[in-house]
Amino acid sequence: MDLDEERINMMVSAMGRAVMELSLANQPVTQRAIIEKLEQSRKETGNVIGKGVNRDAAEIVRKGSAAIK
Repeated sequence: MDLDEERINMMVSAMGRAVMELSLANQPVTQRAIIEKLEQSRKETGNVIGKGVNRDAAEIVRKGSAAIK
C-alpha cells in the first residue's frame, strides 16, 4: 500500500475517531472493535474517498505494519 501524507493523516484520524467513539460509549477498545467501527463508518459514508480511507485504515489495524510498504 503506497501512502501519501494526506491519506495517512485521514486514516489516522479515522482510527482515532473509532477509538474515541468506542471509549465514549464505554465499549472495550480492542483490535476487533476498532476494525468493526471502521467498517461501519465505511458503509455509512457516501464519500468515495472516505470509504477508501476507512477500508485502508481497517486493513492496517487488521494486518499491522505488514500492510504498509
